[in-house]
Amino acid sequence: MYSSIIVPALVAARCVAAIDFTHYDPQPGVQPEFKDFLNALVTPAEDPKATTAYTDFFTPDGMQTTLSIHCHFPNTTFIADNNATATVYEAHGRIENNFKAGNCSQIYYKTQYTVLKTVQSIDAPPNLSTKPEQQVYWYHDYFVNPTGVPSDIPCDSLKV
Repeated sequence: MYSSIIVPALVAARCVAAIDFTHYDPQPGVQPEFKDFLNALVTPAEDPKATTAYTDFFTPDGMQTTLSIHCHFPNTTFIADNNATATVYEAHGRIENNFKAGNCSQIYYKTQYTVLKTVQSIDAPPNLSTKPEQQVYWYHDYFVNPTGVPSDIPCDSLKV
């Protein structure tokens, strides 16, 4: 039990950038503002000292399902669903886990972000403010592979 608390703390301490957009690839329909919104949402999520800077993004009944941690590298990003009250964005990418001894392994993820709209209309944009305004209903990691950390996949950032 004690070691399960220490490992995430070590990983968090070794992660220089919480999110890296080098290979970010928004598909047609994804608003340009989503990139800044995602950065604003994920950065405090990965800061062990953050409190309301992260939680205030969520509605009072909002949810987070997180299957892994730290150092996100999103690539393909698209709109998975859109209705009168919310837009669901989906991002696929990889997560790097860096450890004290210099070891780095990665896993792959698929995450959906349900972002509420301020005006209820299918054509209205979602609230992509970079300020926490209780606009996130669900931050949902629904796929992580492999599930073990560290994995046997070397980090892409270490490849020449």
